[in-house]
Amino acid sequence: MKRLVFLLMFASLNCFAQYETGTHVFWQPNVKLSFDMFQGQPSDSTIEKIKKANIYHSIALGLWGELDVPATKRGWKKMSEKVYFCAAMDKTQSFLIVRDSTELKYAQLLWDICELATRISRRNLADILNDMYEGKKGNGGAAIMYKTCHNDGKEFGKGFTDAIFDEVIAVRDEDAYQKCRKQIDSLLIKTEQFATTKEEIERFIRDTPDEGYIKPASIMDDVKHRGTIRY
Repeated sequence: MKRLVFLLMFASLNCFAQYETGTHVFWQPNVKLSFDMFQGQPSDSTIEKIKKANIYHSIALGLWGELDVPATKRGWKKMSEKVYFCAAMDKTQSFLIVRDSTELKYAQLLWDICELATRISRRNLADILNDMYEGKKGNGGAAIMYKTCHNDGKEFGKGFTDAIFDEVIAVRDEDAYQKCRKQIDSLLIKTEQFATTKEEIERFIRDTPDEGYIKPASIMDDVKHRGTIRY
């Protein structure tokens, strides 16, 4: 994984760290998309294809997930699995055909939806484990439900994103944009307790488990039998 670059951004009296590598930027509160993050070089055919759909940008997003488990049988007796999710943007595959604030604000909608999707995954996993262990600590459940909850977030994100393209971006409806912006902002506030943490982002950037943990040899299938959802 490429070296992590910390870009310090100042707003009023607060300081927010922007997590970024040479290829990716990761969602953080109060850090907005900028023109410089769109570094892709699309082909002429790609440009013409999306312009026909009345779309003038492309943002390459992913709901990343990772499951780490104790490395030894002894570890399983005293440690629980660790599950990580984050919203990642591939700068090298994202581009603006028209470099203006309208395209940037549309892309920001999709970026924030991706973060919301991570929160759906965390919330659902937390609810399942709380019911499974009756509010107590336990292990094994996260490994069983990891892919299912990852897919829950992807399903939410894909559905919401498709709706935004149809109802806002492709038709360029300002009233619809304002309505969606308010809805997303409200959801971000309501789900704040499930927001992406810096520890999760750092896990993806270093691409190695914490000491005493390993990546599992295999992942349990989605209990809802959805396979792998592409989002």
